[in-house]
Amino acid sequence: MIPRLIEDHVVSSLLSSEKIVLVLGARQVGKTTLVKDISQKLESRGSKILYLNCDIDEERSLINTTSKTLLAQLLLSKVDVLLIDEAQRLDNPGLTLKIIHDSFPKVRVLATGSSSFDLKNKLSDPLTGRYFDFMFYPLSLTEILGAGEFSKNPALLKNQADMLLPQVMLYGLYPDVYLENNPLQKQILLDKIVESYLFKDILSFQRVKNSQAIKDLTRALSYQIGSEVNENELSNRLKIDRKTVVSYLDILEKAYVILRAHPYSKNPRREIGKNYKIYFVDLGIRNALIGDFNSVELRRDSGFLWENFLFVERRKLYANSQKSLISYFWRSYSGAEVDYIEKVANKDIAAFEFKYRGNALSRGASSFVSEYNTAVKLITKENYFEFIKTIY
Repeated sequence: MIPRLIEDHVVSSLLSSEKIVLVLGARQVGKTTLVKDISQKLESRGSKILYLNCDIDEERSLINTTSKTLLAQLLLSKVDVLLIDEAQRLDNPGLTLKIIHDSFPKVRVLATGSSSFDLKNKLSDPLTGRYFDFMFYPLSLTEILGAGEFSKNPALLKNQADMLLPQVMLYGLYPDVYLENNPLQKQILLDKIVESYLFKDILSFQRVKNSQAIKDLTRALSYQIGSEVNENELSNRLKIDRKTVVSYLDILEKAYVILRAHPYSKNPRREIGKNYKIYFVDLGIRNALIGDFNSVELRRDSGFLWENFLFVERRKLYANSQKSLISYFWRSYSGAEVDYIEKVANKDIAAFEFKYRGNALSRGASSFVSEYNTAVKLITKENYFEFIKTIY
């Protein structure tokens, strides 16, 4: 198992608070592996653990109730820590968890959920004020390197990162995909994740009326990573109304398929303030959607892959550190642009330009410096490693 950086935060919250701990993320990102590892560690400390996988009918039936009496029979004097995997499969997960929280305060509860966990809207109201939630991403490059033989040797760590970078930009970092050595098998695994898990969860959501439309939208977005998205243009191209496009974009974001970056602006008259950029949470999923696994060095979209990679690794870094982060981009009406603007609480904004090839800042960066008196740092293949593993 590759140690996940978020695990210590999850365990600490679970043991130090009476609140329910939720670990949310797409299927196949490693939630079950995380929970089983936590279970083993807590059991070794003497805790009485009950692990229930709600994908299994017999285990789901034990907890799929809002009866306090039945829950008492399951939990009282038998359980210190209750671990519920894929809790979105319960009929009413929010209410079930609320009853456990309110009626059995000595039982610590950790529940995981995939995309529909949030989409079905069954948690927010019943659990208001009763939970901590953690966003669980696919592996980060930092996590992989931390588990490797070079982790204790800083001089070799960057070289190891450089060796891994091409396959990460092609196949992404879903655990099973990363651990598979055969490139063809990696592609097969990614296709399976797209059709059997990603779209399966999305299409189970009641707001999806047109399954082909949301698939077409997802594939259209795959060609627009790092570019501004125009909802009206997507509506015309896909022959669906704009409200449906907006709704489906919201679903894709809540299903942990895409992330958005909104424009940064203090002067709306001079700066674009409406369109946003789309990035994919995992580049392997993106490349599977367009069916392109050619070498990064031979591709016309290498710059966009680079931008997506850096954007998402930065998000993983902050999520794994349990620190808040707001990500923007900047563009003026004159065409000046900065790829990435970062805002962290109680700190000034930080600005970055991403370049896969080349080592000079653009004119757009100079315009931003003049406008905001904030330096723009260039992130290239030479210095990216610090960017993805260091919170400045």
